[in-house]
Amino acid sequence: MSKKRPIIKAGFGIAPPRNIGWAILDSGEEVHGNDLDAFIDRFADLAKGRPSALGFECPLFIPLNDTLASLTSQRVGEKGRPWSAGAGATVTTIGMAVVTYSLAQLRRKMGVDAQAGVQLDWTNWPKGNAMLVWEVFVSGANHSAPGEHWRDALHAARGFRAALPDLDACNAVTGNNVLSLVGACLLRSGWAQDPRMLEQACLVLRPEELPA
Repeated sequence: MSKKRPIIKAGFGIAPPRNIGWAILDSGEEVHGNDLDAFIDRFADLAKGRPSALGFECPLFIPLNDTLASLTSQRVGEKGRPWSAGAGATVTTIGMAVVTYSLAQLRRKMGVDAQAGVQLDWTNWPKGNAMLVWEVFVSGANHSAPGEHWRDALHAARGFRAALPDLDACNAVTGNNVLSLVGACLLRSGWAQDPRMLEQACLVLRPEELPA
């Protein structure tokens, strides 16, 4: 990647607002914190005129299965921790509120730079100065201690860096027929206008399975 087109990488730990954690990697510099609005301000400034990657730690798409019995089945790659059960269902719901808020605030603060666009297709990124939105999948014992959600976010951002340049080889969860929750958030926040985004899965990374 040319030095003229550096990539901003970010990770999020999704939880009720008082427990959110975030981290940003920018040209080797690592910053982190717990204040969501502080993250939005910093990321918006850094991402202007540059390709960026924004990861959220919550399910960003769900499968649309063709039988009643399989409607809440786990996604391919979830390994016994389905989006629809227990903590998965809770974080999915909370995540939709946090993701939509974050995207709406980023678009407002980035102004005309937001017209560079956003994408879910990780196989064709970076594409201009577009922002790639992706999912972080951290589960069980891999989570950091309470109050240290920023550690999960930093782990995620480092994982994304480790997955480059072949993101497709590192994709951990797949789906051919999906409802894109992040697509709905992008449409609602004004980042996207094409309803076909509701049909797109996104990149899912398990940072603990990637090189440090």
